[in-house]
Amino acid sequence: MDEIITFEQRIEEQKKASKRSAEISKWLTVALFFGPYLFFFVLFFVYPLIQGIVDSFFFFNFGDSEKTFVGWQNYQNILIRNPDFPQPYDYFNEGLQHTILFVVLTVPFLILIPLILALLLNKKPWGEGFFRALFFLPNVLSVSTVCLIFKFLFNNDFGFVKGFPFLSDPVSAWIVIVFTTLWWTVGNNMVILNAGIKQVDKSLYEAAAIDGCGELKSIIHITIPQIANQVLICSITTIIASFNVYGQSQLITMGGPDDATMMFIQRVLEMLKLPNRGVGGAGIANAMCVLFALIILAISLIQLYVTRDKKDSHRRLFKKQHAYQKTEA
Repeated sequence: MDEIITFEQRIEEQKKASKRSAEISKWLTVALFFGPYLFFFVLFFVYPLIQGIVDSFFFFNFGDSEKTFVGWQNYQNILIRNPDFPQPYDYFNEGLQHTILFVVLTVPFLILIPLILALLLNKKPWGEGFFRALFFLPNVLSVSTVCLIFKFLFNNDFGFVKGFPFLSDPVSAWIVIVFTTLWWTVGNNMVILNAGIKQVDKSLYEAAAIDGCGELKSIIHITIPQIANQVLICSITTIIASFNVYGQSQLITMGGPDDATMMFIQRVLEMLKLPNRGVGGAGIANAMCVLFALIILAISLIQLYVTRDKKDSHRRLFKKQHAYQKTEA
C-alpha cells in the first residue's frame, strides 16, 4: 500500500514539475519577445520623460554638470512675462499659437479627405488597389524627402511653380506647409477608415434603401456612426502628430519668413540656444515641453469624453429604434 501511495505521489510530483516547467517556458517566451521592447521603451521614453520633468525644476545650461534647484521659477517665467527676461514667455506663446494654427488648418482636412477617399474606394472602382497604394505611398517617405521635394517644387528661382514667392510670403508659406502635410499623411487615415467601412453590416444599408434613405443620408446616419471608433483613433493620432510638427516648417521655410511659421518645437530648440547668455535655457526648455505635453493630454481627454457621449447617444437611439421595430412587428 505504501509503495502504491509513493508511486502516485511521484506521478503527481512529475505532473507538477512538468506544469511548472511549462509555465516557466511560457514566461520566458513572453520575456524574450516583450523584454527588449520594454527595455528600450523605458530607456528612450520613460526615463527621458521622468528626467525631463525633474530637470524642469532646475536652472542649468545644456551640457552643465551642476544644476541649481529653482522650484516653479521656470514655469513662472513661461506663464508670466518678465520684462527683464521675456524669451520664455514669448517663445512659448508664439510657438504654441503657430502650432495650434497648424492643427486647426490640417486636422479637419486630414479627417475629411481620407473619409471621402475611403468612401470612394469602398465603391470598388476600377483599379481600386492601385489607387489605394497611390494615395498611401507618400506616407512611407521620410519627412526630409517630402520636404525636399516641395521645397524645390515651390522654389521661386528654379522650382516647377515659378513667378510667385511662395516661401517668402507668410500666407503662401503656410499654404505650402499645409499642402505638404496633407499630401504626405492623408493616406494613413484613408486606410484605417476604409478598413472600418468594410466592416459595416450591409444589411443596414439594405434596410435604409427600403425605407427610401438616399446615399448621403446613409453615409451620415449609418456609415459615420458605425466607424466612430476608427474616426476617434484617426482624430487623436492626427491631433497629437500635428501638435508635434517640426520637420515641415524647419526644412521648408526654416520658421520664416520673419518667424511666421516658427512652430513650438522649434522655439524649444531656440530656448536651448540661450545658455550662452547665462539664463539656464535647458531647464526652461524642459518646462516648456512639460506644459506642452499637458496641453496635448488635456485636449485628447476632452476629445475622448465628447466622443464617448456621442457614441452613447447613438447607442441609445439605436436601441430605441430596435425596440420600436419589434413593437411594430
